[in-house]
Amino acid sequence: MAPLGHAPPVQRRPSAFWPPRSFTGAGRLATAVAALSWSNAVHAAPPSEPAAPAPAAPSDLRAAPAPIAVAAPESDTPPPPAPRLETPPPAPPTTSEAAAPPTPPRPPRIDGVYLGLTVAGTVGTVRVNNIDTPGAFGGWMLHGRVGQMVLPWLGLGLQGGGGISYRSAPGARQTLRQGGVMADFNFVPAPDRLALSLRASFGFGAGAVREEGRTNRRGFGGSLFAAAIRYEFFPGVQRYRATRGGGFGIGPELGWIGATPAAAGRPMANTFYLGVSSSFYFGS
Repeated sequence: MAPLGHAPPVQRRPSAFWPPRSFTGAGRLATAVAALSWSNAVHAAPPSEPAAPAPAAPSDLRAAPAPIAVAAPESDTPPPPAPRLETPPPAPPTTSEAAAPPTPPRPPRIDGVYLGLTVAGTVGTVRVNNIDTPGAFGGWMLHGRVGQMVLPWLGLGLQGGGGISYRSAPGARQTLRQGGVMADFNFVPAPDRLALSLRASFGFGAGAVREEGRTNRRGFGGSLFAAAIRYEFFPGVQRYRATRGGGFGIGPELGWIGATPAAAGRPMANTFYLGVSSSFYFGS
């Protein structure tokens, strides 16, 4: 036991690198050589490769997250303009198209000086003195006309003619003959599209009624008026008058001719007719 006030001596642990002092010089040399050989062996050994991880179990597998689309940053530079498409020039006309002449305008048909004739059936009434004529007279008429289209829509001319009609009654046969001359005005509403004519006439005329079994006759005379509507067809004009106006026209005509009384109760006559009108226009 150490004396009071003195610490016990420290005893050192023997080491492989530092041998106790009791070793001799040869022992120390051998120990140092052995330590150096061990150190070189440790440093010369190749590092060991890490072991490959074990494959994951099926329960540990999880679905990979879907990739997140990242919007591209907006650019301040405007997009380039779209290419401009140019319309190709029209193809040049072929030889036949270039050589084809333009279509001439359609010439008017109701044009220039004209001559016309109307044949029609008639029905009418008449009143004269001293002969009773309560019924209607039926017969036919023939009228001719001549004139000129002074404007595309207006023609001026003259017309004249006459007709004969009959009325049968028990014990008596009555005959009416009448005629007149009138100034004729011919209106064409649409000269470029329709060959339609509206006619108005005025003039003077006369008529007489004769009854079978009586020697005397009774009649009327004075102012005469007429109105009519006519439509004409022009057959064949495209062949013989393709570039000239006028031509031969034929079509129906419906009209009225009236002899007005000079006073109340005086003789008078009204005749309605429907017939065929033909005309030839010489063109302008």
